[in-house]
Amino acid sequence: MKKQTIAVLAAAGTAAAAASIPYFYRQNTDLQADHYVFRSPKVSEALNGFRIVQVSDLHNREFGKGNSHLLALIESQRPDLIAITGDLIDSYHPNPAKALSFARQVSKLAPCYYVTGNHEHRMSREKLDGFLQSLTEAGVRVLRNEAVELGLGRGFRLIGVDCQQARTDTLTRLMKRRDPEELNVLLSHKPHYAENYQKARVDLVLTGHAHGGQWRFPLVGAVFAPGQGMLPKYTDGMYRLGNTVMCVSRGLGNSSFPLRIENKPQLITLTLRRGEPE
Repeated sequence: MKKQTIAVLAAAGTAAAAASIPYFYRQNTDLQADHYVFRSPKVSEALNGFRIVQVSDLHNREFGKGNSHLLALIESQRPDLIAITGDLIDSYHPNPAKALSFARQVSKLAPCYYVTGNHEHRMSREKLDGFLQSLTEAGVRVLRNEAVELGLGRGFRLIGVDCQQARTDTLTRLMKRRDPEELNVLLSHKPHYAENYQKARVDLVLTGHAHGGQWRFPLVGAVFAPGQGMLPKYTDGMYRLGNTVMCVSRGLGNSSFPLRIENKPQLITLTLRRGEPE
């Protein structure tokens, strides 16, 4: 009887494990496109309806051969601008060639801007400089602690800070030269410097890094995020911090921890709308 019970339990456990494989596979391979709207009186008539597609934390991941599925999904969002918010590569399994191949393809879809993540900064300085130069040659605009005006008459300034500079006064210095009537949008890898972004009076921030908290459960929410620890605060979606709104992407790839639960790879499309915040 005892042997029979053990056999039954073992068979049940094996069946449950086998049944769970498709679930875990989908959790880590099914691309999810999420849409958000940012409303502000600073959005000019020319910018009304402007679409930003955010790519974050790809970590050398491929969705389809040569990232064909991801590229098709990005194109379907009809982006006016593509923002890459760091960690194109994975420092544990670095493959800059794969990241650059994606960069060459995605830069053909819309103007493409990029800021570094922590995984890029694990390269040697020489390798990082070479990688960023190759990104530029691939058609991606690399923003390293600088601000650029996007188009005449649009009133739109895009700012990018290096991952290592997000907690310094670099952003505050960049924002001192802002026009108070102009929309200031920041690309920065890490969301847990939210107080810095609010202090600098940025209007909109696009971040990633938290991987959505890796595991997400009902009533609990996100379990863990680097830089925030257990039960992290900023992992997914839109957060209002005074007059600053921060959009956190769950990202696309994984790194040292290879498994997502209730946290599918995410592509964000953010539409700018003129009007008062809701």
